[in-house]
Amino acid sequence: MASSNGITGQSPIQRMWDRYVTLPTTRFVEGIILRRQIERLYLVFGGHIFFQTLRTAVQLDLFTLLAREGPLTRQQIAARLHIDEQPARIVVLGLTVTGLLRKRGAHYSNSHLAGTLFVKDSPRKITAYVELQHRAMYKGLYWMLESVREYRNVGIKEFPGDEPTLYQRLAHDPDVEKIFQDAMQELSVQSNADMARFVDLKDVKHLVDVGGGDGTNIIAMARRWPHLRATVFDSPTVCEIARKNIAAAGLGDRLDAVPGDCFVDPFPKDADGLMFAHFFTIWGEKKDRELLAKCYAAMPSHGKVIIFNMMQRDDETGPLSAAVGSPYFLSLATGLGMLYSWHEYETWMREAGFRGVQRHRLLRDHGLIVGTKS
Repeated sequence: MASSNGITGQSPIQRMWDRYVTLPTTRFVEGIILRRQIERLYLVFGGHIFFQTLRTAVQLDLFTLLAREGPLTRQQIAARLHIDEQPARIVVLGLTVTGLLRKRGAHYSNSHLAGTLFVKDSPRKITAYVELQHRAMYKGLYWMLESVREYRNVGIKEFPGDEPTLYQRLAHDPDVEKIFQDAMQELSVQSNADMARFVDLKDVKHLVDVGGGDGTNIIAMARRWPHLRATVFDSPTVCEIARKNIAAAGLGDRLDAVPGDCFVDPFPKDADGLMFAHFFTIWGEKKDRELLAKCYAAMPSHGKVIIFNMMQRDDETGPLSAAVGSPYFLSLATGLGMLYSWHEYETWMREAGFRGVQRHRLLRDHGLIVGTKS
């Protein structure tokens, strides 16, 4: 039955209750008690939207514009970027909500983080990693459900070739492979400088960086330790990139790159230090244990094995970086890996025979685990 005000089945008392009790209570619960959970839910639901907003800004070079000319109004931003004001408004809204831009009055400027990571001439930029997410990760992660059900990297079908891992298939697409290597170099700059400072290589004569990529790691190590010889051990196409970087650094007398498959081929000769930087995350426990056993068998007494990764907490509650990174290894990279905990790496290392196993906590959820052959 309709009431005189057109609201069906609602008494005046009920309306008063809803207006003065239910609504304020709900506002309090959602706005105060549940606010953080609700905001995180928005970030989960809108993850692809926020990322594409960021990627659009990086491609338009908005952050570099603001670093050089800012603060700027929305109208000035649109004019400088040669886009209409309405699309510019949508982009800066997304960047402001996520804290990448700051708005004071009508003017926008970069946050400290945006100025560090997304300005094209910043030494710590990660713009190639943003593009890698767009060109590779998003396509592969579309198939996460199927990858979970089948326990394999179903998303790899987005890339040409019949090889079982993304790293092998990248050789068929030099453009994406270059983006991948550029992105890995950017991430190395963010974290691997700490590794070079804190890992003790005074007793290591020949360090082999297994899966060492473009040579960024061993170049940093060679500069930190003038006595050190070092070698990248990676796929042939990656070794070509590493050799060019080594030559450009003027370190060709001490550094080299040797192609090979670490699961099949012997490690380069005379290695008394074997380093795995962001490498054990790629594989499952069985393969990681096989590698550690191979390291122990190949190394001389007092040789060192070094694992450098983002680490999962021992209680498996985080951090966010572990949760963000792990699905990539399942759905796209190999179908085997994830970000493992400190305790897992230490256990595997000890059970392979290494002694004096030590963990070293570094910045941005990274860490070193070092073991010595007795």
